[in-house]
Amino acid sequence: MMKFIFLILIIATLYILWRWGAKHKINALFDEQHKALSQLVKNEQEGDELPEKSKAIKQALDAERLKTTEDVDQLAAQVSVVEMPVKEQDQRLFDEVAQLFFDQAIQAKDIQQAEKIQQEFLNKMPMNTQSQTGSFDFGEWSIFWSYHDQSLEYYVGRYGVFYAHVDREGVEHKAEFKDRY
Repeated sequence: MMKFIFLILIIATLYILWRWGAKHKINALFDEQHKALSQLVKNEQEGDELPEKSKAIKQALDAERLKTTEDVDQLAAQVSVVEMPVKEQDQRLFDEVAQLFFDQAIQAKDIQQAEKIQQEFLNKMPMNTQSQTGSFDFGEWSIFWSYHDQSLEYYVGRYGVFYAHVDREGVEHKAEFKDRY
């Protein structure tokens, strides 16, 4: 038994010495590589000098970039955006169509009717009116019309049909047709 314990002690000592030697060797190699890498990076930073041919190419590219930005600035100064003035008559027309929409009290819940409703009222609105439809989860969908700062929305949700209109003065008007459960 004593021989067995002595053998285990010798093996453990040899293992510890081997680990210590290997660790020392690994650290020495790492330090050597670290110094070599640091020296390489330092030399690259000092050697940022470009050959004459490369310098000429770089200068030509820089001049071209500068010329391009100047050209773009000149074109931007020449091009003027013509913005159509908002006519009060068109704003009134949008509000009148929205009032007509509210007066008709449409309560269509089938998304198949969305395009028909959208076209019917879009044709009555001012020429630059934007419109879009969207469908959401749970069978909900909406139609949205907008003309500058004015908007009209028809929303069909799980709980009913809702209208919202922002008129030319920024006042919001709403109507709700809630479903009963």
